[in-house]
Amino acid sequence: MNILHIRRQFINYLDTIKEINYFIEKNKIDTVFFDVDYQKFINFYFIKKIKKVKKVMMCLDNYERHNINMLTASACDVVLTDVISVLKYKEVGKKAFNWFIEADGNFYKDIKVHKSIDVLFFGKINNARKDYINFIQKNGIKLKIVGNNQNNMVSDQELVELICKSKIVLNFSKTTWDSINNFPEKNLFFNQYQLKGRIIQVGLCGTACISEYAPHHELLYNSNELIQFKSKKECLFQIQDLLNNSKKLEEYSKIFSTKTKNFYEDEKEFKKIFDYLEKLKTRKLIAEDNLQKIPYWYNRICAKQILLRDLRITRFFSSIINFKELLYIAKKSNMLALMVIFIESFLNFIYYSLLNTIRTKSTGKNRYIDKL
Repeated sequence: MNILHIRRQFINYLDTIKEINYFIEKNKIDTVFFDVDYQKFINFYFIKKIKKVKKVMMCLDNYERHNINMLTASACDVVLTDVISVLKYKEVGKKAFNWFIEADGNFYKDIKVHKSIDVLFFGKINNARKDYINFIQKNGIKLKIVGNNQNNMVSDQELVELICKSKIVLNFSKTTWDSINNFPEKNLFFNQYQLKGRIIQVGLCGTACISEYAPHHELLYNSNELIQFKSKKECLFQIQDLLNNSKKLEEYSKIFSTKTKNFYEDEKEFKKIFDYLEKLKTRKLIAEDNLQKIPYWYNRICAKQILLRDLRITRFFSSIINFKELLYIAKKSNMLALMVIFIESFLNFIYYSLLNTIRTKSTGKNRYIDKL
């Protein structure tokens, strides 16, 4: 199976499509994986214009973007996402598989070192996590933290070694931004429980994990296979219970690790996915399946994405051609919606031509705030 993973875009919308289709034909690619999490351009219309391949959508931030991703997925054959979102896609007849990005068993593995660290946490610290950590430390637990800021960052290889040196790794499940950017409503909820790849990394390394509750866990592990907590006191009790009973810690670590390695390691997960893809016949045009119509708010987002990629004053005239794509997007809309999309797109085109010319392009905003 020849696979193309689309993550980086080229100059603009139409040029990107042209380059990708050329690359597919030249290299006889038959399957394309589209990474849609916060990626500009990669929407329903973009994917639909990629020709003569099997199409797989990858999304791990589906908890925040399901409404927009569900429409984008209608241009694909398969969706790879978290275990709860799999069910959401299946509800509308879309084939979906569970997927972890941190499940490479050749990298995350038990390197058989002495477990000299009682409890490890790796990741960023927000106020909620800080509250847990302070409580645990005040009750005499030795907790090592890495990855919270530039002063304690470690390499991936060093992280594997630290996990293997630890008796227990602590996992927090709640999202950390204090706002969920749902489409189309946006910012209705402060946070929610999320499936973290940290659990899989730890299990593959043969170390015990104690995790904050998330509903996903119940679909992946039995109650004896992953220990969960819902409060600071419950978290402390679970840590103390394992640290004070070396035999129980060893038995739990083995149960948790065995389940993770046998079911969620990359080779085992992707075998099911590749077996399904091998049975699919490449279609000339992906059917829209159960999609009845595309809503106005989604078309507005797509119109903005199409026009604004790398837009500058120096590219003003060469980018005007992308307006013809707006006709393609809005052709099934009513006249009022079409007019609003075009007027808004024209204003965006002028504004961002100027703005992108004078501002420095950043790598994006980190929504975490270090608290330790």
